[in-house]
Amino acid sequence: MSASGFVLFLHGDSSFVMWLGLGLAVVGFGLWMSNIVYEATFLGKHTKRVQRGIVIGFGLFMVSETMFFVSFFWAFFHSSLAPAMEIGFLWPPQMEVMKFTGVPLANTALLIGTVIPCNLALKSLRATALWTAIRALSGVILMGVGFVILQAWEYKTAKFTIADSIYGSTFYALTGLHGLHVVGGLVFLSVGLVRAYWGHFSSARHLNVNFAVWYWHFVDVVWVLVYVWVYIWGGYGWTWDVHMFLVWLGVLSPEAEHIRW
Repeated sequence: MSASGFVLFLHGDSSFVMWLGLGLAVVGFGLWMSNIVYEATFLGKHTKRVQRGIVIGFGLFMVSETMFFVSFFWAFFHSSLAPAMEIGFLWPPQMEVMKFTGVPLANTALLIGTVIPCNLALKSLRATALWTAIRALSGVILMGVGFVILQAWEYKTAKFTIADSIYGSTFYALTGLHGLHVVGGLVFLSVGLVRAYWGHFSSARHLNVNFAVWYWHFVDVVWVLVYVWVYIWGGYGWTWDVHMFLVWLGVLSPEAEHIRW
C-alpha cells in the first residue's frame, strides 16, 4: 500500500495512501518485534534450534536486501555506461552534479567510524560488560542520526531533483533507499540498546544486537559502494575510461566507441 501510495503521490495525488500504508507497516512490524521479544525473553521459547532457524532466516533476508541493491546498481551502471541519446550520450549529463567532497565525505567518515563501536558493543556483551555495550550502541546511534541529518541537508541543497534525467532518478533512488535502510538500522540498534538497558541480554544470548550489528555493517558497505560508484566514479565522467577499456577488451565494438566519442 505504501509503495502504491508513493507512486500515486509522485503523480500528483494525495499522500494519504502512502502515509497510511507506511503507518500500517510500522505498526505491524512493531507488533511482530514485540512478540519475538516476549517469546525470547519471558517465555523462553527461543531454544538453540529456534535460534538457528532465526539466524538462517535473517541470512536469507540479508541476501534479499543485497539483491535489492544490486538491481538499483544495475540500473545505474546500465544508464551510465551507455548514456542515451536523450541526455546527449554523456554521463553525467550536462548538469551540476553532487560533489563527492563536503557532506558525502563527512557521511562516509561517520559510517566508517561506526565500525569500531559496533564491534565493541558485541565484544562487550560477550564479556558481560553491559554498560560498555550500552555506551558503544549509543555512540553508533548518534553517528547514524548525524548521517541522516546530513543526508537531509544534502537533499535540501541539491541543484537537481529526482525528475532531472536518469542521473537524478538513479542518484535519489540509490541514496534515498540507502537512507531508508539507515533509518531501519537505527531502529534496530535502538531496540537493542533499550533491551540491553533492561537487562534482556547475556553473554550467550544477544541475537538482537548481533543482527543489528550485521545489518549496520551491510549498510556501511552499501554506502561505501554508493560513494565510490555514484558520487566519485559516476559523478565526474570517469565512466568514459571504463567504456574505452571495454572497447579495448573487445566487449564493446569500435563502432560504439566512434558513436560515443
